Amino acid sequence: MTPPEGQRRRLRSNHACLNCRRKKTRCPGEKPACSCCVRLNQPCSYTPVTRTSIGSPSKDRLAELEEKVNLILNGNILARSTGPETKLSPPSPRRRDSHTPYPVASGLGEGTTPHSSPSVIARAINLYVEHCHRQPVWCFDFDGPGEPGSLPEELICSLLALTLRYLHEQEQGQHYADDARTLIMLRIANGTVELATIESLCLLSYSSFIGMSIPGWSNGNTHLGQFYLGLASQLCRAAMLDVAVAYSPDDPHMERKKRLFWSLQLLEQSYGRQTGILRTSTEIWRPPYFATDGDQDSHKATVPPSPPMPQDSVGCTNPHDTGIWNMSIQFGWVWSNVRGYVSDCARSKMKEPWRHESMYSMVLSDLTEIENRTPLCHRYDHVQFYERTGEELSYELSYWVPWLKLQFMYHAILTVLNHPFLYIMASRQNPNLAIPNSFWRRSSELVVLHATWIVRLIDMVVEKEVRLSDPFFAHVAAIAATVQLYYCCAGDPRLKYKSRVDYAKCREFLRTFATTSRACEGLHRILDQMMRIASGSENVDYETWLPSKIYLSIPLMWDILQFNSTNRSAGGRADGRLLHSSLAASAVGQGSEEDSTLEVIVTTSPEVTVNTADGGQAVPLPLYRSPATSKANAAATSIVRDTLVAPIDSLMVNTPWLWADSAPLGDMESSLGYANSGPGGGDAEFSSWWNLGNL
Repeated sequence: MTPPEGQRRRLRSNHACLNCRRKKTRCPGEKPACSCCVRLNQPCSYTPVTRTSIGSPSKDRLAELEEKVNLILNGNILARSTGPETKLSPPSPRRRDSHTPYPVASGLGEGTTPHSSPSVIARAINLYVEHCHRQPVWCFDFDGPGEPGSLPEELICSLLALTLRYLHEQEQGQHYADDARTLIMLRIANGTVELATIESLCLLSYSSFIGMSIPGWSNGNTHLGQFYLGLASQLCRAAMLDVAVAYSPDDPHMERKKRLFWSLQLLEQSYGRQTGILRTSTEIWRPPYFATDGDQDSHKATVPPSPPMPQDSVGCTNPHDTGIWNMSIQFGWVWSNVRGYVSDCARSKMKEPWRHESMYSMVLSDLTEIENRTPLCHRYDHVQFYERTGEELSYELSYWVPWLKLQFMYHAILTVLNHPFLYIMASRQNPNLAIPNSFWRRSSELVVLHATWIVRLIDMVVEKEVRLSDPFFAHVAAIAATVQLYYCCAGDPRLKYKSRVDYAKCREFLRTFATTSRACEGLHRILDQMMRIASGSENVDYETWLPSKIYLSIPLMWDILQFNSTNRSAGGRADGRLLHSSLAASAVGQGSEEDSTLEVIVTTSPEVTVNTADGGQAVPLPLYRSPATSKANAAATSIVRDTLVAPIDSLMVNTPWLWADSAPLGDMESSLGYANSGPGGGDAEFSSWWNLGNL
């Protein structure tokens, strides 16, 4: 029953502090001090709240509920009255005191609200710039003056939810995330969604993906992150932000809208679902210049023009050059297709990669087209990253972090496309995929080359102490580690040694992300378990481990290659933060492969005389054994072998320069009798490999 009007007015008046009541102005009602008094640097006090009647608990409960609702509404009204554009001052100090705690979020309307402390918000912005700005999201403009207290409350809560992890306060960050979600839903219910509301969803989505679960490994927020991302995309659609004509030069928010829209697309490219009929088709984001000249008109007729890219001139030497962050969007589109390719392989839907209409061929074509259109100012040889000092890089992180992501992504695309595990699994599932030797040789060269490039980039990042926070870098390191693990049993001791050293580097690089990302922590544990399975030992000595065969866990390999996939939902349980248990999806596994391992055997490479008359098809290939299920009878005396397709050691015949790095080997080659088997690190042939295959 609604209280009489006089009583409602009396309830509202009790919320105002003494200063606001004396000036007869609207008081937000925050406690212990309202934002109006904080802004005017005045002491704030309230009259004691007295109960109207001890014997009427329903009226007391109604008063408490109305008080909380009014606090929410008043806080939002205050945020809307601050002005149309939010501009933040760039936080100057790079160093921060990590011992100053954030206030504990105790729920809406209770205790200190986030925007009552400008210093807390300023620190959150500082952490955002240091860890998240343009890696990958780009939601704010840091040019010009601004007051942290002018930010809407849902945006403040989202910032705190995202940045508290870098102070190792994930539990408090979850409280702020819950508060932000409540405020956002209230905005939607009241029909008062603003641009900052969608920005809050973008930050919440990224925060959830950083803390998402690897199926069966941790309790993260995969579904919640995809829900935030989908909701933000739908709000963009409602606001017509997905239509190019909606961006008017007269709109003061135009650049801010473009940055928000494309930040959401970057998240979709890296974390969006790859299965289901409701998934977003990546083809609609295909850049128009990818079409051939004959298809330009038909492409424009079927696909509406994409929204314009934001202005991004950092690192550009020509006004017409595409900015580095904008280039990451175009490479990200190819990466999303690679994720789809892996998903198809996992579902045994891969078309023979050498066919011109295969996804493999199309991805290579698109990647080459983007590489051809990459401005000279962003290319590896031009920027000379390897000659930059760590201090120089730290002042331009807004350029160098997207540049590094571009390099990592370029090599990750080619590493995944040529990953030997994909084609071993494909040959087992489809008898028509008997891989030709020529394809395997070229694919093996590419996967070793680009996996090595990833390790070289990791070496430079570690040496120059570049701070990276985007989980994408950790995912790429894990992918490269699986390649190095695969080649740890190569017959050539140089490749075996190099792979073992590079695996340890990838593992250590991945470990540095585990403290701030639950997803990366899960990846690190998966990689450790893969090593234990591969070696057959709980404790692996990386210095002395020289295996002649390894065991690759099939489900764990899929977990790494499908880093963000929700196909292997944990046991039919709901995630606990979004869905009721009645909507828990049934577990979707890899069928009989759930407990399977792949035994890879590599023998010493024989002396081979290649007969070019038959195209070299008579060259014998090394062997791999069919998967051995862990539940199988250990007393089995025979092992069934499938088609022999994995030339893991074929590289040593043609391209020893790919791995012959003399620096870490020392005198190993001469002591093993390989002194003259290939060019050394100082030879011209070997030194040219560093300039081969880079972007």
